[in-house]
Amino acid sequence: MGGCVSKTDRAGKQRSDEIDKQIEEDNKRFKRECKILLLGAFFLRLSWIRLGADCRCRSSFRLPPSFLGVPLVLVLAAAALPITPPLLPSLVRPSFRSLIYPTPHPDRRSSYVVRPPALLIPVAVAAPPSPLLRSGESGKSTIVKQMKIIHKNGFSPSELAEYRPVVYKNVLDSAQQVVLYMRKTGMECVEYANRALAEKILDYRLEDGSAARVPYFSPEIAEAIHQLWKDPIIPKIMDEHSSDFYLMDSAGYFFGEVLRIGSPGYLPNETDVLRARQKSVGITETRFTMGQLSIHMFDVGGQRSERKKWIHCFESVTSIIFCTALSEYDQVLLEEKTQNRMAESLVLFESVINSRWFLRTSIILFLNKIDVFKNKLPRVALERYFPEYTGGPDINKAAKYILWKFMQANRARLSVYPHLTQATDTTNIRLVFAAVKETILQNALKDSGIL
Repeated sequence: MGGCVSKTDRAGKQRSDEIDKQIEEDNKRFKRECKILLLGAFFLRLSWIRLGADCRCRSSFRLPPSFLGVPLVLVLAAAALPITPPLLPSLVRPSFRSLIYPTPHPDRRSSYVVRPPALLIPVAVAAPPSPLLRSGESGKSTIVKQMKIIHKNGFSPSELAEYRPVVYKNVLDSAQQVVLYMRKTGMECVEYANRALAEKILDYRLEDGSAARVPYFSPEIAEAIHQLWKDPIIPKIMDEHSSDFYLMDSAGYFFGEVLRIGSPGYLPNETDVLRARQKSVGITETRFTMGQLSIHMFDVGGQRSERKKWIHCFESVTSIIFCTALSEYDQVLLEEKTQNRMAESLVLFESVINSRWFLRTSIILFLNKIDVFKNKLPRVALERYFPEYTGGPDINKAAKYILWKFMQANRARLSVYPHLTQATDTTNIRLVFAAVKETILQNALKDSGIL
């Protein structure tokens, strides 16, 4: 099967080659770098900061300078945290026109220096961190990992090894969450012998297996989780009660692989890394190229306490990638049990797309986790949370309805390019980003005045 290439793949490759050629020709005119900023938070409390060519940010992190006034910044926004009513459109007062002044240059007698316009943008005031803010699993960090796999030759053995403690923690946390829910609701394992295993799992703590204090996941606890996973009550809880407690989307995958994960000498593979869940802290940068297009991607922490570290990166936004999880339609925010996460995502999208800040911006909308959505829809009715939906368990109708909800928020009539994505599927993301590359190129050419 690996040697079969569909007509769609061949057409996509041909189009990608054409785009690469066009970018190469365009690079003769000016140098371009595409900056991608990945966000995972909402604005809660706002204050003002002035950004401009001479701004000084408190954070030591600085974006590289723009090239000839045509920086291309993509914002991958993930809806995860609660916000107050949408203040962003009315608060933001930027100017989009770059200011060109004849300015002395230290290396030349005279030159034109392009200065980015000063922007007034809202900045979140620091707030105490909360352990409940981990719920923003929209898939933005998984997309960063995919870019490394697709465009940077993947992960080295040492980089894979760094994810070992993350995988261990994901497996143990997921198993303990299931057991805690069973204890809370009074459910018992069908197999009597598994009841003792459930208590053993709940009491287990990751051990330090070396002088380097690397967490050690014992084969015994792996076997206990494996046996518990085979108990009929566990799939029932995960299928019928997934909306009642927090459980990461990849819990089933890790339970199925737990014996391999618990074996001596375990080294995570790329699938494990893509499935692993780790809170984004600070700003993580990734550089890669798509053909001749240079990409500079920023993955930022989504917690409230992290916002002050990345908010200044909003300068000179040209395009936005907005990422939301289709499967979150039945989920609520852990810190606000009455707030539906899909509804919050729609509020953020409305705030972004109708902001004066983004009047000339195109929106690339990633409706992510289509695989989880497809499995959940027959079990958890979408109309239970969105009563106006009448399409039943039809995956196409449900996805189109959610897309319609997002498009209804587009009062500014910006160009929106939607994609159904599965961030853990490398083939899917490769094809999606081939289309995204074309969008990026077209926007860059328009922004530079070539088109």
